[in-house]
Amino acid sequence: MRRVLNWRLGVAAGVLAALAACGGETVAVLGFLGSAGGSWLQDDKPGEGAGEVGLQLRETCGDGTETCFVNIQPASGEQSLYATDFDLTFTSNLPGCAASGTGRASGPRLTLTGCFSGAYVNINQALSDDRATRMFFNFTPNLAQGVWVEIQSGLRRFAFISNGQGCELAIPTAKLVTVALSPADIRNPAGPFETTISSFTIAGDGAAWQGRFVGVSGIRLTRGNEVLELERRQGSANCPP
Repeated sequence: MRRVLNWRLGVAAGVLAALAACGGETVAVLGFLGSAGGSWLQDDKPGEGAGEVGLQLRETCGDGTETCFVNIQPASGEQSLYATDFDLTFTSNLPGCAASGTGRASGPRLTLTGCFSGAYVNINQALSDDRATRMFFNFTPNLAQGVWVEIQSGLRRFAFISNGQGCELAIPTAKLVTVALSPADIRNPAGPFETTISSFTIAGDGAAWQGRFVGVSGIRLTRGNEVLELERRQGSANCPP
């Protein structure tokens, strides 16, 4: 899913595009690919009250005692890492929701026909258009697929051998990159409710960066006033051990 950091930034992306069309400088914007391939659990209180943070698990579905869920799967059988739009299938036990069916992920939009119409807030949370249904999903993207390209200049490129180690593909010598992730733990009352990047350290590049995922295939890192945005592109590269 592409073009916004989260569903609320769609207008901002449109403004940037309009400025570029009017002769302004073209601004690179990270795409958003929505996560799929697992069970999203329904929050019982999407309008959080005092002391209510993150998932307040609803367990009144099915026969009235089941955990409320929607299991979303890519129709192709594999999570898309590059496509802006892709088809989905789903099963669900939510009241008023079809027991199974098809849907579509398009940009930040998530539509499950006869069940849910809304958008991704981030890779671990989705909210319906009427704000009545909020769902959470434990998910951490796999860094070790494709090549990650810095979108502003396209000159910096990164590859990973795991979610903890990779390299910047610099010439003449690649630079070691170490990553520490903070995975979502939605069933824990204290969270976290979003998978974030605690540290992203490039050897010889100074202090560590911190940031978050912009969908499955985007990363936005900051370090003070500096910003580094990476987008996954098709390709492969080897990092030194």
